Amino acid sequence: MTATASEISYIDYETFLSPSFSPHAFASTLITSTNDPSDPTVDLTTPLSRVLFDLQEIDTHIHTLTTTSSLPLLTYTSRSHTASTSLLAAITAQTTALNAAYTRLSQSILTRSEPATQLITTVTNLHTTTSLLRELGRALVLARQLEIQLAESPTPMIRAAHSVVELRKLLAANAASMDGIDLATDLHRLIVTPAESALVARSRETLGSFSLLPTATAGGTAFALDPAVVAEGQRPAVTAALQTLQLLQGGSGLAGTIQALLNTQVTASIALLTRALTALTMLDRTLVEVAARCRTLVAVEEMLAGVGLAAEVLSELDTGALSTSFFRSVAAGWEPRVREVVARGGTNARILRTGREKLREGVRGCVLKGLGDEGRGEFEVAVMVGAVGSLGR
Repeated sequence: MTATASEISYIDYETFLSPSFSPHAFASTLITSTNDPSDPTVDLTTPLSRVLFDLQEIDTHIHTLTTTSSLPLLTYTSRSHTASTSLLAAITAQTTALNAAYTRLSQSILTRSEPATQLITTVTNLHTTTSLLRELGRALVLARQLEIQLAESPTPMIRAAHSVVELRKLLAANAASMDGIDLATDLHRLIVTPAESALVARSRETLGSFSLLPTATAGGTAFALDPAVVAEGQRPAVTAALQTLQLLQGGSGLAGTIQALLNTQVTASIALLTRALTALTMLDRTLVEVAARCRTLVAVEEMLAGVGLAAEVLSELDTGALSTSFFRSVAAGWEPRVREVVARGGTNARILRTGREKLREGVRGCVLKGLGDEGRGEFEVAVMVGAVGSLGR
């Protein structure tokens, strides 16, 4: 160790070089170590002198080091300055080359990119417009095709329904791009919506007019009980109506129409049977008509099965068969009417009680004829016969 280093070795360099060094804590330690804590006066001369002495010693040491090492320090500084100058020159040259390259790129590429971008935008807009016009053209073709189909006979209703569905999907798929185009709005408002309403109304009318009710003849009463013999001109129209409703309104919409048809047949049958209770001469003809109304529903169910819609519709209606729902509902509505007649008494009540077995047989025959299937009908027969249970055994 040199003489200079030994002279200042008493300085605690570790304390001053510590990252956690605090001048406030160091000053507090100097003051408390050079003063009596019980003395009310504080003497700062001694700690201040010590600090100043330490600073003077460190300054002297720094001066000594710089004086003895001035040549190496100047040599190091000169070399650093030369290296920095060379590095700056190299960076400046690279920066100049980079700026020149950027200028060339701006002139050869960026300047040309603006018209290219405008061209791409123009082509994109033209493509979008062309696609939109193509879709509008398809929509117009479909709309014209739909008008022609609606003008034809009821049989092509299915084709018209398919056209409505396709046109509706096309307009929905392009709703965003066609927003604000009057033609698209008019197609939906003036073509799609009225056509759909017309097809639904025509289909419901076709179903409502379909019937296997008896027709009066010169020799009595006759009617078709077997759906297989329904006129070919009527069966295709009914089948088309069922499929049309399925396409336009889905399973629930078709089921709702079938439910309305079922309710109509049930209401009419209850009214006929109730009226026959007070005009017994009409009872046989009434039972024939009730059977025919059931056969109408059986025929509709068979047509549903023929186009694969029976399972879905029956599931929507929560029933195993339309005929079962028919007789169950008829029995539920007729039974209170029978009890009323019996409760009122009189000639009709006596005649009904006297001929109750014949009435039960007539009801049984009505159910079996309505079902048209000798292998089933126990439940339906029991329900309908139970409706006249108030007549006694």
